[in-house]
Amino acid sequence: MNAYQENARYVLYGAVANKPEASASDTKARMKNLLDRVAFCLGYKAKLNYKNYETPYTYNRGDHSIIVATAQQLKKLNPGGPIVTVNWEQLSATGLGSTDKVLVCGSGYFFPNPDGIFPRRVHEDLLAIEQSGAELHFLGVGYNYLLDWRPSRESRLPKESVDLLRRLLARAVTLTVRDDNTRQFLSRYTDRDIAVIGDPALFLEVPAPDGTEHAKGAKPRIGINIPFHGYEPTEWIKKYLGEFVATLKKLQEATACEFTYFVHYDSEVLVAALIRDQGLRLSVVNTDAAHLPAEYAKMDLHIGGMLHSCIIATAAETPCIGLAYDEKHFGFFDLMGRSEYCLRANPFDAAQLLQKAVDLLEDAPGERKKIAKRRDALESLLVQTLKQIVVTTPT
Repeated sequence: MNAYQENARYVLYGAVANKPEASASDTKARMKNLLDRVAFCLGYKAKLNYKNYETPYTYNRGDHSIIVATAQQLKKLNPGGPIVTVNWEQLSATGLGSTDKVLVCGSGYFFPNPDGIFPRRVHEDLLAIEQSGAELHFLGVGYNYLLDWRPSRESRLPKESVDLLRRLLARAVTLTVRDDNTRQFLSRYTDRDIAVIGDPALFLEVPAPDGTEHAKGAKPRIGINIPFHGYEPTEWIKKYLGEFVATLKKLQEATACEFTYFVHYDSEVLVAALIRDQGLRLSVVNTDAAHLPAEYAKMDLHIGGMLHSCIIATAAETPCIGLAYDEKHFGFFDLMGRSEYCLRANPFDAAQLLQKAVDLLEDAPGERKKIAKRRDALESLLVQTLKQIVVTTPT
């Protein structure tokens, strides 16, 4: 390793690169939770609002898992390499230098609004890279858009966004994306090859079994997750949560399964409580990204609304069904060769979900083998990409 490589910092840049410190106690949040539960049970759902649960310590475990996974992989390849983690919108304050390697890690980094305008941070990021001379590497990044705003084949980006995107892509030393949807989108603005390597969170380390594996004939264990951090998911809960719980009860009657709710955003504690209030027993896993794979590995099946609940379940080789509210869900399931198990969340199709769940439970061992084979193939692409990043030197 030369002097340049030894001095290089690996700046892992992500939506939640650094998770916030949790509050020891939040009486106000508990009161809101109780009042919303009572109102929901009485049929008063209009005032249910995810914003009531936004605090300085709420964060997305999925976004943080991307950084955790990338750091894990980098440490294997370059154990002594200094790693700096930086949240979105804070890149310019990092003191970038020309020897730094900025890795934009996963997530929907490219997320234009319905008018085709990118967030201000994208402009600021480009300026910080240009002024510092730091290397720019896109590692499994994504392009997000909601299913009710499906772009046509013609670009809906205005000229200022097109110019910004072309300048940004021209600066990149590494250009890899999480799915083919993102590859197709970015290919309109560059002639360079774009590799599809998957979301970095797919390669989170999964610890060895801890002895809590199923005994033969044990009840199936099913994980569930429903998003509660935006307008669309909130409206889905108001409209479909009751039908969703009724479907889970039918699944329980058919399979004698047990349910576990996986919290991926702090406000979802309310969702778990609402499900319990409707008479469904379930345990709750509320932990950080590094510990989620071990918990998902205990499940026989996962039904996930948050994309990264499906990605981390897949990292643990647990079969899953996605309830998609965004095109990115379909992109991930297509990548894994499991597109038949990605269902549109809205409108909710109870019969389809029930049948898919029963099918997967009946062939769980076979599904795990298919998942492992595809994940291993994608991981080799990620490792190859990171090796190239580690050894690059300025031209």
